[in-house]
Amino acid sequence: MLIKQKVKTARNILLHKPILTIFDVTKLCNERCPMCNIWKTESNDMTLKEIKQKALELQKFGVGYVFLQGGDPLLRKDIIQIVDIFLSYGIRPTIITNGILLTPKLAEEIAKRHCNLAISIDSLIPERYKMLRGVDMLLKVKQNIKNIDYLKGKHKGNWSITTTITKVTELSDVKNMMKYAYYHGFMYAIRPYITVSGTAGKKDDSLVYEYKDVLEIFEYMLRRAYKENLFAAMIYEEHIKYIKGNKMPECDAIKYSFLMKETGELAPCIEFPNMSIDIHNFSKNKKEYAKTLQRCNCTTPCFYNDAREIGFLWHKKWRILCHFPSLMKQMKRYGNFF
Repeated sequence: MLIKQKVKTARNILLHKPILTIFDVTKLCNERCPMCNIWKTESNDMTLKEIKQKALELQKFGVGYVFLQGGDPLLRKDIIQIVDIFLSYGIRPTIITNGILLTPKLAEEIAKRHCNLAISIDSLIPERYKMLRGVDMLLKVKQNIKNIDYLKGKHKGNWSITTTITKVTELSDVKNMMKYAYYHGFMYAIRPYITVSGTAGKKDDSLVYEYKDVLEIFEYMLRRAYKENLFAAMIYEEHIKYIKGNKMPECDAIKYSFLMKETGELAPCIEFPNMSIDIHNFSKNKKEYAKTLQRCNCTTPCFYNDAREIGFLWHKKWRILCHFPSLMKQMKRYGNFF
């Protein structure tokens, strides 16, 4: 099943068809980040039976990866069953969580599986964390991470701590978070705060930066990544172009990725959740939405974690092949994401 699915996924890349699904498992969330417009107080979540049917459709289409996000996906008590559904169809899941509900028992179940885990921590300074996440839960998250130290190096997937860089982020805080992540056996990565139409990323003027405010941080991470994580370095190179306002190439929306809402409905991306995609008439929908997506890319380009990374890495494929042996060694440290 897995090899067959990898072949389908490779075919999709060559045909410029999505290989990644961003699945909003639930809209419910236990944080209130001022930079996010995705969370809701009500959520019409799918049942396991409905998710299984959707996973089958995605498998037949050629999707190889799924981001399980929200809201916070750990609010679903059946999250491991959801992970198992996608794994049974050869689709590699990544759980994206704030870590508040990450218990040792749950972490053990994730570690047993070829499932990636990304924990969002935007600061190790309690007051700043509370401001950026809307809740005073940093100590809880840190305790949860400490409680799973015994799983260090024993998980089958890639485990990472990620930080959204805003105007209030300081280089010293990033360095401390990197040190903290490494100490607990996690990879560390950053990404820029993004607000475009406001559908997914909510604009908060106190967090909006000029590129000079955060350039030092991204340049520091780029220098580190050249030595430790070439995949990340390639992305940071593009992050720097993005924050400087350079023209961006075509994004991944409906080309390499698409959104699956908590209801099971498909859409091109998290900024256009109301554009419906029928997976059985995909080519027609792709042509129908092409101009709108091109216009968005030209006027309000974004850099969400689902928006450009596949396309950028595909364009850098020859560079990746040239450094393949060292990349394999780097991936062994924190687990193979792919």
